[in-house]
Amino acid sequence: MTDGFVDQAKANMSALERLLKGLPGIEGYVDKELRRAADKQLRELLATHLTEQKQQLFAIQKQLLSNGGLRWLDDVDQIIQKLQTLTDRIKTASYGYAGLFDAVKIGEEQLAALHQFDLDLATHVAKIGEILPRLQTSTTGSESIQPLLQELSQAVTEMDTIFNHRRDGILSPDVLPNVAARPASL
Repeated sequence: MTDGFVDQAKANMSALERLLKGLPGIEGYVDKELRRAADKQLRELLATHLTEQKQQLFAIQKQLLSNGGLRWLDDVDQIIQKLQTLTDRIKTASYGYAGLFDAVKIGEEQLAALHQFDLDLATHVAKIGEILPRLQTSTTGSESIQPLLQELSQAVTEMDTIFNHRRDGILSPDVLPNVAARPASL
């Protein structure tokens, strides 16, 4: 998924950027800048999907209200709040490595680990997307709503945990490959 964003960023390089990329010692920096742009695009895409999913939850909340499901409104509202917080964090996340002249450098292995975190986040966005239609069809007030709400809340919590590990890895890049190898359910 991130490779497509990197390829798109390469295709959009200006003539000056291509010239700079050919200079000794600059190629790796330009490649990192392209990966940085790809990372940003991927995170913007994830944030957009999460915002759409939050809007679906608002619609589900309205359905619950009109179908006598008042007792689940607080649960849905809590999930909406968690989704909004996570979306905001993803939108404003650090790119994950320092610039050319910064003292702290993050290597290719760490960049790959950060991309893996982003892919794990994308997997969870898809998981949330699979739960929402089932929840929407269950808003008739039946007891089947509670397990779906728990499943949805768990998926958002797992996403938040993955994002926390990503942030920890940026603050301490030397632990990133080890953190990225952990199962997503941590």
